[in-house]
Formats: sequence, C-alpha cells, structure tokens
Amino acid sequence: MRRLRHAVRDFNPAVLHAVGADAVRAARLCLSRSEDGNRPRFVASVGTALEGGLGGWLTARQVRGADRVIATGWGEAERYRAAGVLGERLTRISPAAGQPVEPPDRAAFCREIGAPADAHMIFTGGRLEAAYGLKDATVAFDMMRYVSPALNLVFTGDGPDRAVAEDLGRALAFDDFRLRFTGDRSDLAAVTRLAAQVWVLCARGGEWLALRAMAAGRPVLAFRTPELEEIIEDGETGVLVAPGDRAALATKAQELLADPEETVRIGEAGRARVAERFSSARFIEQHIRVYQELGG
Repeated sequence: MRRLRHAVRDFNPAVLHAVGADAVRAARLCLSRSEDGNRPRFVASVGTALEGGLGGWLTARQVRGADRVIATGWGEAERYRAAGVLGERLTRISPAAGQPVEPPDRAAFCREIGAPADAHMIFTGGRLEAAYGLKDATVAFDMMRYVSPALNLVFTGDGPDRAVAEDLGRALAFDDFRLRFTGDRSDLAAVTRLAAQVWVLCARGGEWLALRAMAAGRPVLAFRTPELEEIIEDGETGVLVAPGDRAALATKAQELLADPEETVRIGEAGRARVAERFSSARFIEQHIRVYQELGG
C-alpha cells in the first residue's frame, strides 16, 4: 500500500478510477479529502461487489465517498442508490465488447482441454464459483448429454468451486464425463468463437460474459436477470429463461443445437447489437467525458 500511495503522489493524477472492490478499498487510502471532494477525484466501479458480509459493507462505505460511481445498467444503479450513493454522483455507462478476433486452431484447443477433436462445445462459467451458476449448468448439461454424444460443456475461467463442478459432473456421469475446464486464459474472446453456444447463468451481472459471446457471433442462453434483460432481446439477440430453470435451459439449448439456421440468425443478431450499442469506442468516449468533467 505504501508503494501505491507513493505512485499516486508522484504521478499526481487529476482522476483516480478504481475498478473492483479490492481496488476501491485500496484507492481510498491514497486520497485526501477537501471541502469540495477528493484529491485526486475518485471514480468507483464495483459491479456486484456490494453484496454480503463485511467486505460488501466496507465496499459500500467506500463507494459512498466517491466523487462519481459508474453503473453498467439500471439494476446496478439501483443497488448503488440502496447503498446510499447520491443520485447526482451516479453515471450509467453500458458495458462493451471488442471486435472479434480469429479463433485458435480447434484441434489444438480441444487437445488442451481434453475434448475430442470433433466435440460440439457449450461454453459457460466466467469465474468458477456458485454465483456463476456452475451447478445449474452441470445439471442442465446432464439432461442433454444422452441425446448429444458429441456435446461437451466447457467451463471458462477459474475459481474456488472448480472441484465442486467437477465432482458433481462425475457423480452424475461417472462413465461419461464430458465437462472441460479452460482455466484462466488471455484469449477467451477468440476461443469463444469455437463454441456452439454460450450459457450465462449468473445470479446477477454477467453482462461482460454475454457481450463477449455476442461479439463473437455465438448465441447466448442466459438466466433472465435485470442486467441481461437490458442487453438481450429474448428470441432475437439471445434466449432468456427463468433463473434456476434447468429444464427450460436444456430444452432451449437442445432446440438451438437442432436448428443451425436459427443458431446463426441469433448469433448474427447479437453481433449486430453489440456493434450498434455496446462498442468499445462508445464505452471509452463516455468514460473520457466523466474524467474531463471531474478533472477539468
């Protein structure tokens, strides 16, 4: 923390933007208070990290002292208001996804994750913990594997509950285990283009995961949450099902797998929506406006 304080002091920025709960708590130790706000001006973005326990309480306390708080959607903005953030300090900036890049070699990727070269892959995950719907994905996939012998469920990212998902998968299908794990990778945006479809099963949030898949032209099947309803038009740019409805998820996923034309249509509609409303250029421009407003 001493090195961070020294770096902020030496660089002397007009605005300090902290992204994530840990960064917000650390940044507050590098600021000085004055009658008209923080020095440097403090911008906070924490997503879903306001919820639960001492960590959530501490984060909410720090966020209330920010000069500006950025929310990615109306649902997140309401959580900030409930935590005591003043409305005039809130700015809504939609999340973004970059342009799709060329996918890696399919055969090489399949070897890396232990899948057959001809595997049909459903991607899910983001972070391997309960809030990302690991059990929901595993059980829904188990409903599908009997009729789709080439299908594999690929968990992207890493996290503390990887073993939980793996143990559940082996308990359900000890003689036909088809769960794969990518671990942390820097090329997930490219790798996503190898998926037949992407499941986003977060209890809250998940916008960045959905947009990454949509930018790659992959159809997204997701739980109907306020955040994802702002991004996905059900039946047009993706498919939404009731949170926790594993049977509906499996049914909709199987229907898409059996209809290549519909899969392509939804994937292309999602890609177009990202290009129109969730571009990186727009995201950057809106942040620059906030920095200019605060920093002068």
